[in-house]
Amino acid sequence: MITLQRKRLLIGLTSAAALALAAGFVIHGGTSADVEPRPAATAGATESAGSDPSNSEATRALALPASAGAKNPVLTTQAALVRLARDIQVIGTVAPDQDHFAVVGPLVSGRVAKLNAGVGDRLRRGQIIAEIESAEVGEARAALISAKARHAAAETNLRRETDLAERRISSSRERELAEAQWVTDKAGVRAAAERLRAIGLSNDDIEAIDKKDLGGRVPVRSPLEGTVIERTITLGQAVERATDAFKIADLTHLWVNLDLYEKDLARVRVGQEVEVRAEAFPGEVFRGRVAYVVPVIDEATRTAKVRLEFENRQGQLSLGQLVTARIVGDGHRGAPEVLAVPRNAVERVEGRPVVFVARDKDAFQQRTVELGASGGDLVEIRAGLAAGELVAVDGAFLLKSELLR
Repeated sequence: MITLQRKRLLIGLTSAAALALAAGFVIHGGTSADVEPRPAATAGATESAGSDPSNSEATRALALPASAGAKNPVLTTQAALVRLARDIQVIGTVAPDQDHFAVVGPLVSGRVAKLNAGVGDRLRRGQIIAEIESAEVGEARAALISAKARHAAAETNLRRETDLAERRISSSRERELAEAQWVTDKAGVRAAAERLRAIGLSNDDIEAIDKKDLGGRVPVRSPLEGTVIERTITLGQAVERATDAFKIADLTHLWVNLDLYEKDLARVRVGQEVEVRAEAFPGEVFRGRVAYVVPVIDEATRTAKVRLEFENRQGQLSLGQLVTARIVGDGHRGAPEVLAVPRNAVERVEGRPVVFVARDKDAFQQRTVELGASGGDLVEIRAGLAAGELVAVDGAFLLKSELLR
């Protein structure tokens, strides 16, 4: 009986030893087969990423297919410490360029007899946009006709008195009186003509006043080439001299007005480059310059007005439109050194900013980063990347596309 128990014990020990050896073999085999040795760049990525679960992509290597890589090679650059001239991001409003803008209205009281232009119409300089019927115009025309008649009579009398004085039939005194009357009546013609010019008649209308009966109408003309952006009068409406009937703007020249915080004023100067983006045109950039910084701080908002000037030849920007303006950092006004990469090295994956770090010649790893300030074509990296690491620049979007496949 004792012998049988010993045999069973030996058999149990032998089986336990065999199981232990087998388990050890499996554990060792799994380690050898599944754990891939990481290059130094990957180890650095793990340290930079920390324990943030969003950086679990650090272990995945990406590579473009050979055909895609041949046509669109991925170019890399080093993340480096630079003195970043920080950009300023601010919301702005599109407004008309006041040097290419006009408020037009009648120069006399009267009634709107004719309308030749409405909102949206493109105008030439000097184009008639309305006609006003006014008794004042009729009186001014009659005054000019009378003044011309008196001047013509005075001129005839002066010639006659001059001829009589030369033949000693009349005295020099009579000739002098005739000359004085001629000068007075000539001034009266000039005054009557200036009155008509002041209420809106052109030089051609004034010169042809005896030949062309305009009645009591006076034209309202556009003082510039542009577009009617507002009209406040209607046909038959009674208007006063001070009525603002039309607003006309040359929309190829626009301003963008910004409210800049006091703390940012030292980083802005006239002539500085600005990039403007509008939601209506995603991906499109409108480039302009800082034209003026108003040297007055609003006590309520602690902001100052900054004016930008833009060419709008394609007519894409609209008055009153909200835009995002990026005042590009001035390189002459540097800041402390920060780690930065080119702006086109940063992509967004699932809403997070990422870069693609080179692991070797053909492989890249996705790395989530924390962005800081931007300056020109560079953007600050506050976390997730180390100085000297190579990141994809040209071709980063292709790597993103490969990741999302």
